[in-house]
Amino acid sequence: MRLATALAAAALGFAALPAMASTTIDFTNIRATWFDTVGGAAVNFTGNGTGTAEVRWGTGGSQSGYRFEAIGIPTLVVDPLTDTSAVTSIGRFTHLNFPISAGTAISAVKLRFTTDVLVNGLPFGTVDFIYAFDHFETPNGANPCADGNPNGTPPNQNGCADRVAVNFNQASGFFTIGTVDYALDVRGFLIGGSPASQFWTVENASNEAFIRGQVVLRDNAGVIPEPGTWAMLIAGFGMIGAAARRRTAAPARVSA
Repeated sequence: MRLATALAAAALGFAALPAMASTTIDFTNIRATWFDTVGGAAVNFTGNGTGTAEVRWGTGGSQSGYRFEAIGIPTLVVDPLTDTSAVTSIGRFTHLNFPISAGTAISAVKLRFTTDVLVNGLPFGTVDFIYAFDHFETPNGANPCADGNPNGTPPNQNGCADRVAVNFNQASGFFTIGTVDYALDVRGFLIGGSPASQFWTVENASNEAFIRGQVVLRDNAGVIPEPGTWAMLIAGFGMIGAAARRRTAAPARVSA
């Protein structure tokens, strides 16, 4: 009953709120830098600071590695009621997954996503967003494999698939609209047209996906959204809170 009353009150509050303009965000001139690997042998980097950057590792055959390629990100619209944008692809990711000697794989690496930010078409400067990749190099001969499926069946047709996950790192910068700080959060991968929180990659193959991102409040970046009814309640009060804030049109500070 209390929850229903709160939601009803929020709904009445929305009806009384004035319309607010959305804010457009553009990310341009994207450069990528891989850094801070954990573990791995014969680690090397190419293309850091450009639109296409790679990190490679491993001994005993063709090196495995990650590649990031910048893409054109569509203009994102920040909804003033939710303080978020739509989720969209922000870069092309490839895991070059090849058999390597045991113990020579990395377990983690970071990606510095450097971009010029424009708010409502006006330049706000350059911001570094940092994304942390977790790498699970699985034993190729296990059965069942780490994903729970039998060895020899997709995606384990060439031996057990490896797992890649990506998360927002709190060392990231932000951009500010009025007095409110925002960030470009990551929302996992788009694999063959389907969203996924993690990427199981086929052994002895180049595995490609898109990294997904979303503009959110800086304090909410890296936070898993609340499910169900609580999400409705939080969104409701978020709308009222957003309406209470008055964003100014003056240029705002940018932190790298």
